[in-house]
Amino acid sequence: MTSISTKEILLRDFRWDDLSQYQTLRSDPKFQRFYSEEDSAPEKAEELLGIFISQSREAPRTKYQLAVVAGSGDLMGSCGLRIESPGHASIGCELGRRWHRTGTARFATDALLTFGFVELGVQRIFAETISENKAAIKLCQSIGMSIESERVNDRCFKGRTWSTTTLAIRRDEWQANHPQ
Repeated sequence: MTSISTKEILLRDFRWDDLSQYQTLRSDPKFQRFYSEEDSAPEKAEELLGIFISQSREAPRTKYQLAVVAGSGDLMGSCGLRIESPGHASIGCELGRRWHRTGTARFATDALLTFGFVELGVQRIFAETISENKAAIKLCQSIGMSIESERVNDRCFKGRTWSTTTLAIRRDEWQANHPQ
């Protein structure tokens, strides 16, 4: 079982008893702004939780979608690191509105960058987000990622097209700011 503790939060594998809180987080209209209708459906939270739990049991493990938990035990959201190909991983974070602008996303992504670069030995971590999701882009830049590319009108949901932005950081770039 994966568990990463920081002084601010706990990242741990999901459990079935997280379902109610996870469904509540994902049902918020602001949370759903940059998700497709399919990804915003009420049953999607249960489907995702099942996937996250199954991934936590895989060996070798390549996907770490972890619950972000407050000191009070409240589920704040999820943050994930996924090995996409040898040496390359993607990262993503989703938090309930209550924890926006609290630093929680930064604490979680910092912890996962350390985990990915130090524990898993990946060489590059990237994130892909809807280009209009300025908060996600700002978060990625705050952890040292740089914009690599933008794909114009490459997604279609909610009756419109969306562009996506890819940001990334290499291990050597991260190490320059995190001497051990």
